[in-house]
Amino acid sequence: MFFRSHSQGFLAHNRHLPWSICLLFAGPTLSDANNMNESESAAPAEWTPLQEAYIQKLYATYQANLYFLRAHFPAVFDTLMASKLPAPFEVDAQARMTIFSGKHAGGVRDFTDLGRVLLNEFELSTDGTRIWVEAGYLENPAEITDYAGNPDFFRPVEHRFRAEIVRRFHERCPRPEQRHRRPVFGDHVLPVVIVFGSGFGWHLERLVDEYEIFHLFIVDTDVERLNMSLYFVDYIALHQRFERNGRTFSIALHDDNELLAASVLATIQKHAAPYMVQGAALFFHDYDSERVHDLWKRIGADMTKLFRGWGFFDDEVLGLRHAVENAMARRPVFVGGGVVPTDAVAVVVGAGPSLDTLLPVLRAHRDQVVVFSCGTAISALANAGVDPDFHIEIERTAATYRILDTPRTRAVLARTPLLTSAIMYPGVFDLSPNPAMFLKDIDFGSNMLDFDRRLPRVRTNPTCTNGGLDLALKMGFRKVFLFGVDLGFHPDGAHHSRNSIYYNGEAKGDYLTGVVAGTNWLHRSGNPVPGNFCETVLSTEQLTYSRDVLQVSIAAHPDAVVYNPNDGARIAWTERIRPEEIRIDASPASRQAAITAVSSAFMRGVLDDMPGNIANLLAQLDAVIADLTELFARPLQRKADLFVRLADMHAYFFKAEHQDSQVFPLVRGSMQHMGRFANDCFALMKDEADALSYGAEVFDLLLEFLRAGRENILALHTLASTGTLPEKREE
Repeated sequence: MFFRSHSQGFLAHNRHLPWSICLLFAGPTLSDANNMNESESAAPAEWTPLQEAYIQKLYATYQANLYFLRAHFPAVFDTLMASKLPAPFEVDAQARMTIFSGKHAGGVRDFTDLGRVLLNEFELSTDGTRIWVEAGYLENPAEITDYAGNPDFFRPVEHRFRAEIVRRFHERCPRPEQRHRRPVFGDHVLPVVIVFGSGFGWHLERLVDEYEIFHLFIVDTDVERLNMSLYFVDYIALHQRFERNGRTFSIALHDDNELLAASVLATIQKHAAPYMVQGAALFFHDYDSERVHDLWKRIGADMTKLFRGWGFFDDEVLGLRHAVENAMARRPVFVGGGVVPTDAVAVVVGAGPSLDTLLPVLRAHRDQVVVFSCGTAISALANAGVDPDFHIEIERTAATYRILDTPRTRAVLARTPLLTSAIMYPGVFDLSPNPAMFLKDIDFGSNMLDFDRRLPRVRTNPTCTNGGLDLALKMGFRKVFLFGVDLGFHPDGAHHSRNSIYYNGEAKGDYLTGVVAGTNWLHRSGNPVPGNFCETVLSTEQLTYSRDVLQVSIAAHPDAVVYNPNDGARIAWTERIRPEEIRIDASPASRQAAITAVSSAFMRGVLDDMPGNIANLLAQLDAVIADLTELFARPLQRKADLFVRLADMHAYFFKAEHQDSQVFPLVRGSMQHMGRFANDCFALMKDEADALSYGAEVFDLLLEFLRAGRENILALHTLASTGTLPEKREE
């Protein structure tokens, strides 16, 4: 091997730095270098002119890169500044350089040859190192269209266009030999490249020279290796090559792999359509492969997070229909303003298995705490003989009504205030004598009820416990306990409370027994996550997502203390506490005052004029259709143009000036879903001419979908205006 091991020979970090660089590392501004006199800035007498000039050149590149990092990647810059870093090279009198990296040393030729070997390996294995998030729907389209059989949806349309995108793909390339094994975007075209490790950096400029890359993400696990690259890579020039519209260049650095993995995913989501990660190429340039292997494992495990939480048109339209009907019924709405006593204590109750252990604690302190039951926790509390003070529901379909429609649960709800999302199935409100509703955060139906965001929003996705905790914190509770909010389960234990509908035998009829069977099936396997009282527990994707959103809510209220006594998943920023350690000092009087404050935070007559809002929405949708018609009319000359067009569409939907428009939350999720299906199909088609023809058809389908969806919005405008739905047009 051309590297030689070394243990000595590193120069002191500032030994041969020009004064300007010394000052930068010492802390003063770079401009202070101008005040140094000639004798202070002179090079050591033993340096030859060639040696001095070469070293000055290296440090000039280094200094320019530091300026660049400070301006564009300040977190990376701060990490460099906080590190004591030796110079990674020595230069002799003839300007021959020895470069040091980890335990290895070599000349410029050695490190260039290594880069050439790694680039060759990348080219040979590009197909094998492409990311591919499972797309089973290509062989089983029912995976993406099955919701259409649910009778709860209002005139669903999207499923037809999803199915047609996949059907036309199969029509053009039905045989395996007509498809690539992994996404291919054109000759030396790569929408996303993730480079693990910078080092000498020879490979970075070669990658950009030899490939058309839209998004280049450099990920470093070692500050010394990134520091080394600053002497040899012109990051300013590299960055400028990505300044064209829609192209991005990014650098991530952290010594914590968990945080670094999260940063990589967040950066991808910030700069590209999430589905563009399909086919992303991985370049490995890091000698500590164990660390990089762990990093890639973490990124890969969380990759599906990029594909969730998008929402879709038919679901949003169902929410709009319910919002119209609930607004017409003049339901009370959460307006905030109520202030709970400072010593008030809230208990947010989920249906997790730890609830069984915590029920005696809840009974012991029942007259001191305000209890928010969430979702199916109501069935567990009903069977345990514990009435909540408020019950929270968030799911918009009629399934919520069917789950609540059991004798014991109905009996409890008949004496319990019900707090639901404003897009709730209207029949649910009839189950409680005191129903009220709140507006959901990031929700189309809620936005339609309150165009100007005068009213507070509650962070509810993806589970009812998210809504319960966020509402309690927004009401001012500064001491909150989570009971049965496990968000994880033990392999040999129950996945929900034994008192809940999943185990108590109350699930009667085809629907409820199906819900229980589906839930049991979902929890037969899981992914390990850090446990609250043990190393790991198992968790599902939805429960992990719920944990992540709970953490966001808690972080938004740093003055509150949230206690986690559950034997489930660890939840960041909660106080771990054993059930037997729980002590509650709140008085019955403060509990009653808190209940009154919560109730007073809901008012009638505060919502917008729905017919006017829907008319505004229709005008916005017409503008979107016109804009996309123009965008899709741009010429398609090569396969890469298809992905550029999808990137253009994604950028259009996420423009900053569009964020306050109601139409974008309505259609954005569906356009992401169908963009993802199109992206997968484009990339797998071998024949470029077929791909271009297919692409033109797909873009036409997207416009047809928007026009079909417009008919449903128009029908809801009639409902809001007259109280009656028009007859459905024949398709």
